[in-house]
This record gives sequence, C-alpha cells and structure tokens, in this order.
Amino acid sequence: MAVSEDGLDGNTQTKQRVTTIALLILATLFLMLRLAARRMKRVPLGGDDLTLILGWVFVMVIGVLNLIDVYYGMGRHFAELSYHEQVMLPQVLFAFEALYIITVGVIKISVLLMYRRIFPIRSIKIGSYILGGITVAWMISIELVAIFQCTPIQKGWQPLIDGHCIYLKGALIGNGVPNFVTDIFILSLPVRPVWKLRARLPQRIAIILVFLSGSFVVIASIYRFVLIFQFTTEDLSWTLADAATWCVVETGAGVISACLPTLTPLVKWFASGLVSTVKSASSSRAQAPLASFPAESGRNNFDQMPNHSEEDSIPLSAVGTKSDGVDVSGTKPWGVFWSEHSDCERSMNEDGNFLLSEGSALSNNR
Repeated sequence: MAVSEDGLDGNTQTKQRVTTIALLILATLFLMLRLAARRMKRVPLGGDDLTLILGWVFVMVIGVLNLIDVYYGMGRHFAELSYHEQVMLPQVLFAFEALYIITVGVIKISVLLMYRRIFPIRSIKIGSYILGGITVAWMISIELVAIFQCTPIQKGWQPLIDGHCIYLKGALIGNGVPNFVTDIFILSLPVRPVWKLRARLPQRIAIILVFLSGSFVVIASIYRFVLIFQFTTEDLSWTLADAATWCVVETGAGVISACLPTLTPLVKWFASGLVSTVKSASSSRAQAPLASFPAESGRNNFDQMPNHSEEDSIPLSAVGTKSDGVDVSGTKPWGVFWSEHSDCERSMNEDGNFLLSEGSALSNNR
C-alpha cells in the first residue's frame, strides 16, 4: 500500500466514503423528522422549510459528487492515478466547488428565515436582512470566482491547455474566512432576544443551547478552512480530500442544525408515549396481586391510574407585562411564550412548550 511522505497511509478513500454517506443519511433523517413534525401539527410549510428542502437537495448532489471524486482518485496521491482519473477528477471538483458555495448560502438563508418566523421582532428582522444580504453577496462573488478562476474557463478542469489561473489556494482561503464569520454572527443572532425572555435562567439557557447546537457547523467550517492550508495543486487529489469531505460534513450538519429547533411535536409525542408506557407497566404491577380475586357485583375493583394529568407538565406564567425585557403579557397559561403573530400559533396552542418548538418565543416587540 502506498505511503505518503509523512509516513501516513496513502489511501483515505474508505474514510471519505463512510463520512460522506453517514452525513447524507443523517441530513435526510432529520429533514424527514422536521417535515413529520410540521405535518403532525398541521402547520403549512413556510419559506424556511422550502429553502431548507432546496438546501438538502444540494447537499445530496455535492455528496454524490464527492463520492464520484473518490471514485476518480480523491484520497490517493495524484501521481498514482491513471490518465483517465487525472482527467476526470478536476472536472468533478470544478462542479463540486461551484455547487458547494450555493449550498452553504441556501442553508444560511433558510436559518435566517426560521429566525424571522420564530422571533417576529424588529432586531431579528433587521439582523436577518443584514446577514442575508451579506450571505447573498458572498455567495455571488465567490461563485463568480469559482467559475472564472481560469482564462479560458476550461483551464479550470483542463490544466494542460494554454491560459492562466488565479492563485487557487488564496481563493479558497478567501472563501473560507467570510464563510465561518457569517456562521458565527448567524448563530449568535437569537441569543440576545432569548436572554431577554421573562423566564427563569435555566430555561433561557436551555433555549439558547438549542440554537447554539449549530455551533458544530462553525467548528466544521473552521476545520475545513484549516485543512485548505494543506492544499497543493501538484497533489490535489491527496491534499484536498479531507477538505472536500468536510464540505459535505459542514453542509449536512447545517441541515441537521436547522431541523433541531422544529422537532418539539415529535419529542413530546415520544415522551408522552414513554410516560404512558411506564404508567401502564406500574399500574399492571400494582394490580397483579388482586388479579385472583373475583369482582363483586360485576364491577372491577381495580383502581385505574390516569394516563395523563396536568401535573405532567410545568406551566409558566408571565411575571410582568412590561420590563426592560420582552413583553410577555400575552403568555398562554400552558405555554412559555406565545405570539399571536407567529405562523406557528396553532402548534403553540396545543403544545405550549417553546423549547425546540415551532411557535414564537416572543410577542411582538416592535
């Protein structure tokens, strides 16, 4: 087996395949759970849902392109590839790079649209517009760089023809910096509104942690950025392999993170089923010693335990109507925070739990 100059195994193709396939499966699973949660609560799909579905389609495509890259030698040293592999690999990489940029941009826009739906307040609206504009500008500019990196364009995937190209490594680094910086700003956008909620500190922290679950996307983006520094055009199939696979990890994790705050109906359904099962089992054990005695007057003497009571949940009530924080005078007695302007009010009426919920955590604070 080939060994690289640093003494490491010269073939990482199995790792690239397994990682790519695993992320594609997980992204698909979480998107299906999100859609199931929306259907369960009879909430129509919104712009954030449709945009995320489009982003998921792009994730699937770049995942397949990465597997094709591996088929044509990605994860092996370029000098070991056949002539056919050396010709085909740059072509697939060219398409992969262009589509990756669009995928990242679409997923970011989906997250911003979700923020606007959950938090119908002025600060989130303005922040979403600003970050959305920056994301679109970044996406267009980097896409143009990716397509027109060489003159003529064909030299981007046919390096032996006459022409010239920009410094590709520098372009990739320039792509990476604004990518993870905007990720950080998008991730932190809902922190301030959530912190101003009129709720107990542990609850506010829990809600913030839900949204910060997307921090893995930032970590993946930064790690991919670091891997770019290993890239050399002379051995692109080896030095770019991990970075390409982490593009799939980053975008797949983006889909997963965008789905997490919408899964409350499924979580509560599973939890209620688990509680009912435990209560039924406890009831059966409690009644077992009486099973041998006949019932009197045709009546069942066994005590029946209720499957559900209001004590199963801990309702929250508003502690004030106006303060330096968010106005929560419209708080539902069974919910945490409710907004009559949220498109997910129907979900909140039945579930009432903001944590990971489809409903808005805030009343309009315009």
